Amino acid sequence: MVDLLTYINVTWLGLKPVHLNLFKLGVIISCAAFGAWLLASRAMANHVTAAVARVNSMSMSQHRKAAWMFGAVFAVFLIHLRVRQYFELQTMWDMAVEANVAWHMVHGPWFFNSLDNDSFLGGHFSPIFVLIGLAYRLVEHPLTLLVIQSVALGIGAVAVYYLALLRCVHPFLAFVSVLVYVSNPYVHHGNAHDFHLSPLTIPAVLWMLVFVESGKKGLAAVAAFLAFSIEESILIPLAGCGLYLSAFRPGWRLFGAGLALCAVIYFVFIIKVVFPIFSPYPELFFWHRYANLGTNLSDAVIHLLSNPFWAGYETLVARNQYVYLLYFLIPVVFLPLFAWREAFLLAVPLSIMFLSQNAGMNKLGFHYSAPALPFLFFGVVHGLSNAVRVIEQRWRSTRPLWSVVCACMLFLIALNTYRSPGYDIGETNPEFAASAFEIISLVPSDAAVATDVRLAPLLINRHRICKINVITGALCDWSIADGKPSSGSEAVNRGAVPQWVPEYVVISAEPGKTSALKLQQQHEFVEWLTSAQGYEEIRSQNGIMLFQYRGKPS
Repeated sequence: MVDLLTYINVTWLGLKPVHLNLFKLGVIISCAAFGAWLLASRAMANHVTAAVARVNSMSMSQHRKAAWMFGAVFAVFLIHLRVRQYFELQTMWDMAVEANVAWHMVHGPWFFNSLDNDSFLGGHFSPIFVLIGLAYRLVEHPLTLLVIQSVALGIGAVAVYYLALLRCVHPFLAFVSVLVYVSNPYVHHGNAHDFHLSPLTIPAVLWMLVFVESGKKGLAAVAAFLAFSIEESILIPLAGCGLYLSAFRPGWRLFGAGLALCAVIYFVFIIKVVFPIFSPYPELFFWHRYANLGTNLSDAVIHLLSNPFWAGYETLVARNQYVYLLYFLIPVVFLPLFAWREAFLLAVPLSIMFLSQNAGMNKLGFHYSAPALPFLFFGVVHGLSNAVRVIEQRWRSTRPLWSVVCACMLFLIALNTYRSPGYDIGETNPEFAASAFEIISLVPSDAAVATDVRLAPLLINRHRICKINVITGALCDWSIADGKPSSGSEAVNRGAVPQWVPEYVVISAEPGKTSALKLQQQHEFVEWLTSAQGYEEIRSQNGIMLFQYRGKPS
């Protein structure tokens, strides 16, 4: 069965191979079976209708408690998954980079990224790291970041519940909305791959929208300020949100205009002032992802505005982005389209992703969909409210409406579970992972280290750490995006690379899962390391090798 599904996924649909995940399989079968039973059984439909009536009769205080309960359970579930990922060595490069920045927020210099030997602010302007650093000071461990991200997404679930309570006639729809959120595959894709800052914008923007709906301008401003501090990627979508408020919310026009203006000014300030200070490159650090639009941001804006048909083609057609737009809307059954004003909010963040020539971005993979997700669920709440209102007016079936809604919800959860990532749990050889932790415990916490990407998160709480080259001739790989060399912030010359020598080198090759080419490269690297660079192998176990510097041979 797995082979058949893999053939269909890869050959017909162009997707990934299927890996059997018993938890996901259990959820899919249970939801599909219960949904079918609900449609087939009149008695069960009546029970569900009675349960919906009880939920609708709950007090607002009870609903708020239910919202926080949903958020807490979801956060604990995500924390469990992320902790398992960490101990199964499924957190890698981005996790290591941002954990190292968090460690430097405690020990200094602030915002320094040892793996690139440069300031983190040259790629992302994220003052939120000041707050993250305070949390990291309490528990100096990479898991702190994974817990922060998981808790943030749990708080986002609470915000979705609150939004539905404010907008929907039937409080039961808050329950439906939060299930759409917690089962959404894009929420899980944003959480499943290392730690990133952009998923933190989901709860910040959602709570800003909660305060907008409840008429609390001061708290909305605080939430917007928090979103501003997370990452520059959310600023232009927030400017679009400001235009939405100015156009469609009479009581919020001044606030919306201020939000749009501040977001644009702050974005320009970061691009034109902050990045040139901290980045060693004349162009934007990530501009190669948008090189299809022009040589720089100004050039791209001119091209897009002066060629609207070409802009539309680049946005939706050039790389089949319209397909990924459909994929994005299917997990929410196109509900935002029932609220066209709120659906407008998706135009800006999705266009930013679709215009990129980077496959991960224009396919809305990994964490790249995060800036669009709060607006997606805002549209879901409004669209769900509108859709149910229309259906109630036209419902003529003798079958209770809520039983059909619940059955459809169960089928949707089954589909979303199928499309959600498995968090790579169970994919790592247990002996390999155990040996990694055992051997890394032998490395002193203040020692300079060179390691491969797989093991970097386990060694990241230190100032001197680099990624090994694994090719003879150079021990540390100081290249970052597109082979560009990192700057040398430890030296006066920003083009220089560090001259320190790693005291320890740790490399890995998971048994049975490492290609023959990589094993050959690793063998040659080990020969060069021990014969020409003065390193001695002091431990080797289940594919993990530890070397200590003894001094170059004379």
